[in-house]
Amino acid sequence: MLNQAFSADNFRKILDIENRRGVYLEKRYFTEAALIGEEIKRATAEIRAKRKELGNPEFLEYRKIKNEEIKLLREKKDQILNIELEKVSNKVTDEKFQVNLSLKQIKGKPAYTVNDIPETYFAIKQIQYNFRKLYKVKQANRNNIICQIRELLSDGFPKIIIKTDIESFYESIEHKKLLNKINSDNLLSYNSKKIIWKILNDYKSKSGISKGVPRGIGISAYLSELFMRDIDKEIKSINNIIYYARYVDDIVAIFSPTVKDGAIILDKIKNIIEAGNGLKINEKKTKMYVIDCEAPKKQMFNYLGYQITFGTGHPTKLEITESKYNKYKNRIDLTFNAYQHYSKVNEKKARKLLVKRIRFMTSNTRLYNNKKNVLVGIYFTNSLITDCSALIKIDKYLLSKINTLNNPSLEIRLKKNSFHKGFIDREFKRFSTVDLSKIISVWKYAL
Repeated sequence: MLNQAFSADNFRKILDIENRRGVYLEKRYFTEAALIGEEIKRATAEIRAKRKELGNPEFLEYRKIKNEEIKLLREKKDQILNIELEKVSNKVTDEKFQVNLSLKQIKGKPAYTVNDIPETYFAIKQIQYNFRKLYKVKQANRNNIICQIRELLSDGFPKIIIKTDIESFYESIEHKKLLNKINSDNLLSYNSKKIIWKILNDYKSKSGISKGVPRGIGISAYLSELFMRDIDKEIKSINNIIYYARYVDDIVAIFSPTVKDGAIILDKIKNIIEAGNGLKINEKKTKMYVIDCEAPKKQMFNYLGYQITFGTGHPTKLEITESKYNKYKNRIDLTFNAYQHYSKVNEKKARKLLVKRIRFMTSNTRLYNNKKNVLVGIYFTNSLITDCSALIKIDKYLLSKINTLNNPSLEIRLKKNSFHKGFIDREFKRFSTVDLSKIISVWKYAL
């Protein structure tokens, strides 16, 4: 049986998992333990340094003494963490415990944050862990979906494709149906359900509406996936369906050509989504595509950041979407505007930051502060595109901005960077955590 308790032992497991991921919670919440952790690092570094200075017998004796010091420091650190996590556990399990939501706007949409205190952090993480283990809830893999759709659209067989979107998805989830699902399954512990109930009530209070889950809170993704589980299952059971995928609120369903009337299928999907669920499909983003061998034509739709072009007699092609193209242009504009502004104060620093921002945009990097070594950049964000014409177009736009600088040496440095080359060659550049923070700061609220 899964241990769902909001206990110090479970919170310690969460802390260790997050540390391995590069999220150092000791520095964030437990200063005393973090300071001892720094002492352990220094002692370990001293051992490595002494290996070069001392002969073998002297070094072995020195290492033995230092390892004993490190052992004591680790025991002290563990003791402090256990005490602190016990305090956190007591606060979370108290009847008065509340996760407080704060409303903010991100790109014109309402989103929420929670109070940044250890009890809130560990409580939400524990609920997410409980959900993953009990319900096997996880979000679909974007790349897998795009690869599967690409293969299906390339096989040369007739088919009907329905693409739709759920309007205001997070804000439309009915609390009653969601809570009935959680309660009837009887899988989650009382404390987990109580905290979820309190979060939904606080959301109702802050949003002024009686349904929905708070966008921006980690647990909401799990709640929404659970809510959609029966809907997904019902759509997948429609006759003649070949493929179905949903990524959050974006849906693609593909049917065999034995279906005579695609409009009937579209109505079925609409009824399944909307009937008694409080959800509504976005009519403006709903469209049907027919691949017909007798009347071949080129068609196109956008999905998960890719523009997909397909049709009988036309090779399936993946490009970046127009919105993503405009996003890169916007970042270039913000980068050059920031340079022009900051160069009036400190031209040298402004120049260095300009070069780093262009290098970052046009290359790829590994997030070394993250133990998973996540890869990001122009290739890893767009790895499935088969047509690079949009990247070449962005390069031309970047070049036009570079040519306005009236600084020949700076222009030469910047012209070495290319979106197209960074994608094709998968060029890697390394940036420090401090550099990354400065680089992305100017794009924080970019579209």
